[in-house]
Amino acid sequence: MNEVRVTERFRYEPQGAEADARAPALSLPLVSVVVVNYNYGRFLGAAVGSVFGQTYPNVECVIVDNASTDETPEVLRAIEARYPQAKIIRRAANDGQTPAALDGLKASRGPYVIFLDADDLLLPHCIETHVYVHLSLRVHVGFSSGDLLQAAGNEVVLGAEEAFNRVITARRGVKTNYARPYRQPAGGPFATAWPGENFDRSILKRLRFVAPMTNEWVWSPTSGNCFRRDALDLFCDNAEIATLRTGTDLYFCLGVNAISGSVLIDDALAVYRLHGGNIFSKRPQLHNVLSYQPGCSGDSNAWAKAILVDHLIERAAFFLERGWTAFDYARLLRRIDCSDPDAGPATPRWSARSRVATQLVARYPDVAGALGMPVTKGLMFVSGVPWAAIIRPPAQRPRK
Repeated sequence: MNEVRVTERFRYEPQGAEADARAPALSLPLVSVVVVNYNYGRFLGAAVGSVFGQTYPNVECVIVDNASTDETPEVLRAIEARYPQAKIIRRAANDGQTPAALDGLKASRGPYVIFLDADDLLLPHCIETHVYVHLSLRVHVGFSSGDLLQAAGNEVVLGAEEAFNRVITARRGVKTNYARPYRQPAGGPFATAWPGENFDRSILKRLRFVAPMTNEWVWSPTSGNCFRRDALDLFCDNAEIATLRTGTDLYFCLGVNAISGSVLIDDALAVYRLHGGNIFSKRPQLHNVLSYQPGCSGDSNAWAKAILVDHLIERAAFFLERGWTAFDYARLLRRIDCSDPDAGPATPRWSARSRVATQLVARYPDVAGALGMPVTKGLMFVSGVPWAAIIRPPAQRPRK
């Protein structure tokens, strides 16, 4: 890791009573909740109310409306009157979930961010639990993911997420000594004690850590996740995500986890509504039965995976400067590989099967400059690139 040297002169700092009089009280981190809405006016008021009904004291709410055509304008005016501290962004056009989420992210300030779908709800202890977990961890993961209740109409029909169930029942990701209970006493630099006496501190015994090499979906959908802003920033500088209408949670969860890992919180922290308009949960989850139709209208998951691969390959040198070895990074690229959604009838079979292989051939000089030629060619081999292209990559072949 690079060491940054401090070069500025030492300045006088007040001491003793003078310092105590001038030092501001320390506060808990601000958590930004970005509510993304399109034609969910019938749910929007309850979603925003759940943000302002949190037991956690330091929350901001940013609402982004994607040019809704339903009753949303009237609901937003009511929200402005009831919650004047809420920030509201009215977009001129509906460009999809991801551009709206990015607009909300830019308008927010907190070091922790939750993207809340407007048809979902946060349970009152949601944010407090996420923050408590982050402040207690000895391994600083990129995001935490809380379990979700599933509700149809006014009834809770399921109490857990299927993805969570697979991890928890298999006892995967159990780590000892990976958390130390955070305790903030009143007095000194702190204005108040936190968490309160009624907070369930035993939650730290119900965590599961997700390793960076994980390539399957094991998290809750959008509303269950609390991201570190600096982790999101690693994946926001990708011009291609502006084309991603849905699959925002897949892109960020797979990407952030790939670099920094994540943690599952085995407690229901939010409510996922089932109302027939959901893309990925048309009906309550049932074991061994998909709750949606892969590749259906609005399913951008394949594209989300592909542009994540592109970003990790394009930014290989950046991530290698931040602690990764070339060999481990190549393993990571291999693990998160996917088929190429851009493949057509004339696309070679090896390229259609592997987005990593396609990108390695297209960007060979840059990737080899970052990973080194031996590691890059080894990755090309295991990704299915033909021998002719490995021995003499296109960029190395003489021009006619």
